Amino acid sequence: MRRDYFTCVFLTCICAALFFVCFAPVHFAYQLITPCKFGVLETVCSWLYFMAVLLVFPIYAAYRKKLWITLGLASYGLLAVLPTWMLPSISAKLQGEDASLGASVWGFLLKGIYRMVNAPFAAISSSMGDKFALGISTKILPVALLSYIGFQLFRFYRDAYVAEQLDPASAIDKTAKENSDANDPRKVRDARIPEVLGTVISAPASAKKAPDQQPPRQARTPEPPKVEDATVRVPRVGDINVPAKPDTDDTQVIHLGPPQ
Repeated sequence: MRRDYFTCVFLTCICAALFFVCFAPVHFAYQLITPCKFGVLETVCSWLYFMAVLLVFPIYAAYRKKLWITLGLASYGLLAVLPTWMLPSISAKLQGEDASLGASVWGFLLKGIYRMVNAPFAAISSSMGDKFALGISTKILPVALLSYIGFQLFRFYRDAYVAEQLDPASAIDKTAKENSDANDPRKVRDARIPEVLGTVISAPASAKKAPDQQPPRQARTPEPPKVEDATVRVPRVGDINVPAKPDTDDTQVIHLGPPQ
């Protein structure tokens, strides 16, 4: 489907150019300009063709990323430049009776292409001059390619700039990278040490480190005094051992000494 764009654009440019050939006589021929008058219809069609080939098709294809349209237009531009490149080299072979059949056919074909690609711009010569009108066909190829490449480059750098502005992580990553480079021991080790030639360089005395300050002690909350149990235990009667009164009636007296 996309390749059909190439064919449609290429054949459309050729068919539109052949439409202007119908206005006889042809104004531009190879090494010949035939003076003629241009009507309103031919003038309007010439300007529309000029705008379509050099403005509408290139800008639309570049803006919409239609590469096949650009290639179709560039191919027609290459076809328009081909007679200008090749006719001067074979013009010497076409002169005289010794011209070969192949060179004659090839020269006739190139001259026909030259008339066709320049016929749409013949009416523009009445207002812009013949030199300007003849140079329009040679600008189709560079305009088609440069417009597409320029749009793509502009879109690429614009998207990159917008993405960088909308993504704050890029700035954070850059800062983190700088900090990591500064703290990297390998880069610090690789740093150059100044050479000493006959001079002893003493390092400045470093300031004494302040003693580590102990954190302030927290005030202890005094513990409440222990309150002893003030209850007095009263002994019960059953718990007291009361000695029993001796029975004196049954007491016998034991005499110590010789028996009587």
